[in-house]
Amino acid sequence: MKSTNSQIDTKQLATGKRYLAAVVGFTCLYAVCVSFFYSSWLMDRPDFSPAAFDNVLNPSIFATSVLLSLLVSLKLCPKRAPFLVIGYAGFAVALGSAWYAATMHLDPLIVSVSAGAAGVGMGLVMPFYFEAFARYSPRRIAIAFGIMSLGGMALNIAVGFMPDAVSLPLYAMLLIASAACLAFTKPANLPADGEDDRARRAPAARTALSKHEFLDVFLVSGVCTFALSIVYGILDTAATGSSASPAHSVLISQFGGIAAAIVFLAYFGTRAKPAPSLLFNVVFGILATGILFLPFLSSGYAVSLNILAAAGWKLVMLALFYLVVTTYARSRTKLLVGISLAYALPRFGLFIGQNVAQLLGVGSTADFVCTTAVAFFLLYLILMVIWMVNSHERKRAESQARAADELLGRFAQGQENVRKLRSNALAEEHGLTNRESDILYLLAQGRDLAFICETLFLSKNTVKSYQKTIYSKLGVHSKQEIIDLVHDQADAEER
Repeated sequence: MKSTNSQIDTKQLATGKRYLAAVVGFTCLYAVCVSFFYSSWLMDRPDFSPAAFDNVLNPSIFATSVLLSLLVSLKLCPKRAPFLVIGYAGFAVALGSAWYAATMHLDPLIVSVSAGAAGVGMGLVMPFYFEAFARYSPRRIAIAFGIMSLGGMALNIAVGFMPDAVSLPLYAMLLIASAACLAFTKPANLPADGEDDRARRAPAARTALSKHEFLDVFLVSGVCTFALSIVYGILDTAATGSSASPAHSVLISQFGGIAAAIVFLAYFGTRAKPAPSLLFNVVFGILATGILFLPFLSSGYAVSLNILAAAGWKLVMLALFYLVVTTYARSRTKLLVGISLAYALPRFGLFIGQNVAQLLGVGSTADFVCTTAVAFFLLYLILMVIWMVNSHERKRAESQARAADELLGRFAQGQENVRKLRSNALAEEHGLTNRESDILYLLAQGRDLAFICETLFLSKNTVKSYQKTIYSKLGVHSKQEIIDLVHDQADAEER
């Protein structure tokens, strides 16, 4: 017993260490990703174009994530090692190019290489870090994601205040730390390999997901996140273009991300059964209110709206990641495909929004910003109304079906009880033995010879012998007559 307890304690300790390592590594990796999201080391340079950088980074993330989802779904490369090698190599190239552009020569080609390589790294590495948490409980998943976002943002802000010659080596160290932590989590991060503690504890773990589960994850939350990404891209571009200091606008957006992580931790990390759909509704409701009324404020509109949009966008993305991981936790293929798509769609939406804003040359006070944002939120409200109606109808239909099943079950049980009572009465009335009574009850149910033999562990000849005796005592000649006798008598008793 002591040996068993010791083994359990050792396993729990190892699982706790792997969880802690995954959280630390994920935080380090996200800090590196954030540095590319905001191109921290190049933002203050007058000849640097954040729009051009984002126009390479976001499509690169999108294309790489979609490619990963296709390769995984088609099982063309089932092992994660090749993806991680290419992904971390992409990060290394991105950091090296960024160091050259920041310290040597700001060549647009080098900057594009840095953005493209960073997108490849994010698209190939991030999904496997999300996968590393699939074995844990939903609350621990939420805590990990919240810490990842909060810690990554805070780390990036802290490192961003340092000179480029110092910050870039620090980002390289964070990248190495993330790779080491991910390698440490390898023995226990693949639920499909039979190592999932929750799957072992579950009485009937499903590997296939229903159509409704897929629609709930992607049709509602995915479409809403994509729409919000477009709106946020428009607002962020408008606010950045009107700001005297792009770095100041970036800092505002980062503080919005920190606020989102805190709200996510407070909601998902403290509730046993959080409702992501409720969070989506609250976020969109607050943002819609802000977009409608903030334009009437005399000052601070761009700053307030940018913080609000940044916080809402990051909060919705965290909720989408949480929803995908907890829904697909028991299927490695579906998890990687789902998280890759969930990671790709917001970046593509952001790319669309930013380019729409640039194409039309909108400013933070332009009527187009308000009109576009309101149009997207009206579209969202229409989608949500349709979804809520369908959801309500589906729940009502499911409730009616369950009630009908319960009613049919009670009716069938009642019929069975009546049949049992009548069979016992017939057996007692005609002097049947206990074994003959058992066979009579099975015959009254319409059971065949093979079923009776298997149920009572009797041979065919023995059952046939009992059956002849029963027919003789009851004065019948077939099983159907026994069924009719029991049925007619039961009806007579009911009348």
